[in-house]
Amino acid sequence: MKISRTVREAIKTVVFLLVVALIVIAYVIYPMTKTKTTMARVDVEEYNADSLGVNDPTVFVEAGLTADTFRVESDGLTTLACLYLTSDNLPADSVRGTAFLLHADGNSRDDLLDLASRLVDSNFAVVAIDQRAAGYSTGNYRGEGREEADDLDAILSFLDLRAMLKHPAVLVGFALGGDACLLAAQDDERINASVVVDPYVTTMRMQNVLRKQHGVYWFPLYRTVMSFWYGIRSGYAAPYRKTENIKPVACPTLLMVDTASVREKEFVRLIEVSDSTLLQVTTTPTEREQLLDQIAAFLTRP
Repeated sequence: MKISRTVREAIKTVVFLLVVALIVIAYVIYPMTKTKTTMARVDVEEYNADSLGVNDPTVFVEAGLTADTFRVESDGLTTLACLYLTSDNLPADSVRGTAFLLHADGNSRDDLLDLASRLVDSNFAVVAIDQRAAGYSTGNYRGEGREEADDLDAILSFLDLRAMLKHPAVLVGFALGGDACLLAAQDDERINASVVVDPYVTTMRMQNVLRKQHGVYWFPLYRTVMSFWYGIRSGYAAPYRKTENIKPVACPTLLMVDTASVREKEFVRLIEVSDSTLLQVTTTPTEREQLLDQIAAFLTRP
């Protein structure tokens, strides 16, 4: 059966349009959707900066902590919601230091209530932070670590100027919060110690981990495409963190990494370049109470 020239041309046109549609779906629509899924705040669909709720400390107050609320403007566009937590039973001159808590991406400061209570019981003043694009802080999209490190520097400066920064100043960060701790300590001598739990360390590793966590399908050049759309949608121009650019830890640091990841090249490199007297590496406990015990033990050691 012969097909007329007109029909053949129509078929070619349809096939061409289908290929174009598939390319648009694969490299535009799908990456844009998944960029929002992996890097935007959890409530991005309902979020409105102009109607953001008050910096509500209720969760912590109900747990028996004394909470003072404050906000810090970081980069002119981002306002961070913070809590300064203490105990009514702790005299001001008995505070042993200031602990800053940075939650994992996709979470909020409320997820660290148990850790905040444990450290307050250990006589620390605790600063619980809603990181950018989370909780009561502003922003649609979180950063890649560098922005969060700059946010932390702004908070340290805010407290330092008001004589509220009691040393030692210690950091505890999870996932992206851990990257912020590592980067901030390299630039800020006011930071005396840090605990980083399952950080990403490099941009490539962050993209790989988030792809698996959120079920993002692999497609050719997906990292480049996802980075492009993330830059467009977030407006951030964060440096691409590479394995060869990893710097040594700058203060006494407890690095907690799951068993499967500790042999990855990023962590091998971090351990290689760091002073063994400053960096302590251990496996991330699966039990929450054990995790809290190890963090508290590191921060309260003599």
